[in-house]
Amino acid sequence: MRGLTILVATTLTLGYGFAAQAAMTADRAETIRRVAGITETVPAAPTDAEAATRVWYGGMLAPVTVEAPRAATKCYPT
Repeated sequence: MRGLTILVATTLTLGYGFAAQAAMTADRAETIRRVAGITETVPAAPTDAEAATRVWYGGMLAPVTVEAPRAATKCYPT
């Protein structure tokens, strides 16, 4: 009886693993296309609202320069 239980459990585990692998393989090409932003047509430039909600997946960004106005007074340690 113990052998039958192990056989059934092993069979079910292998079956679930095969089903998961088949689902991931079928979905992989669509996922890569979606993440890379590849579409059939060339999209127009995104609006500000769309651009703010996009996730950055890598690449080179332009450097950011932060400028602050000069303070009128200096701070001295007390």
